[in-house]
Amino acid sequence: MQISTRSLSVLVLVLLAAACGSASDPDSMPAANDGGVVQGTVMGGSQNMRVAVPSSSAATSTDTTGGFVLTDVPKGAAALQFSGGGQNATLATAAVVPGEFRRLTVSISGSSATEHNEQTETEFEGTVDAIDGMVLTVAGRKVAVTDATKIRKEDAAATFADLVLGTPVEVEGTLNADGSVTASEISIEDRNEVERIAFVGTLTQIAGNTLTVDGVMVNVGSATVIVRGDTALTLADLKVGDRVLVRGAVQADKSVNATRIRVLQREDEPEEEMHVSGKVAAVGANTFTIGDTVITTDARTEFEGNGLHSLADLKVGDFVFAEVMKQADGSLLAEEVKRFTPPMPG
Repeated sequence: MQISTRSLSVLVLVLLAAACGSASDPDSMPAANDGGVVQGTVMGGSQNMRVAVPSSSAATSTDTTGGFVLTDVPKGAAALQFSGGGQNATLATAAVVPGEFRRLTVSISGSSATEHNEQTETEFEGTVDAIDGMVLTVAGRKVAVTDATKIRKEDAAATFADLVLGTPVEVEGTLNADGSVTASEISIEDRNEVERIAFVGTLTQIAGNTLTVDGVMVNVGSATVIVRGDTALTLADLKVGDRVLVRGAVQADKSVNATRIRVLQREDEPEEEMHVSGKVAAVGANTFTIGDTVITTDARTEFEGNGLHSLADLKVGDFVFAEVMKQADGSLLAEEVKRFTPPMPG
């Protein structure tokens, strides 16, 4: 099954069911639900903890590593409930926007749930509805564009000047506690692709550059971005059985030309590469802290942006993006650290 959007400003995400028939049969298309996907890790919770969206049917359980993938999260959902092993906690979080992918880390202690916002990543589409200095409004969210934000169009570099009112974009970045986003990358989408789609399904066949995802033919091109977490993949890395989130443009034959394929976390597979962003709270001999997250550096860590050449240049109060790898002991090792200047509204 598949669902197309009515316009570029609204992206529909659906959970595919294998029994729904061929993608080429328009009669098999379900009604739009505007849902999203939340992938996360629970720290301090019990195994097989139930994760649910209150007052909805969206629910799942954590695996042995505390990981979970929650699909079909209703548009506007602003809370997650965690229960099991004598614990019952509700987390208030930023409202989900249509077609959003979100990755977060939550600490549970009894009836208390805390989101580590410096680790919360978001990915969503929409149009630029307002511009205030270097802050955009996309899908109802304030999106801050910094000197570290990458802007791309058709796999080539673009500039802030290319972001005009009505521009269709895909935004990736850190979702802050107030619901705003600090953008790490903004991709300008093709204005002529008026029928876009996002859906979750299981990869059932790989034939050259064509995938079958629960009956939908997905075309992979040279510009298709394939990722797991923050790790870039190639077509050769995909495996039958992978659960994927596909974004792309619907073609006349009902196939989908994929712009982005995200491999969702496999059960009991720990997250590897991720990003942490925000204000530096502390700097040590070989570590720095953003929010509650301690990040280790070593000789391989790359530093850049606004005169940042080494950890010695980093100061408390600086704002940084850090690309990190989770180590076997659960610690985070920085691969790259970029200092940026938060924008001021115009």
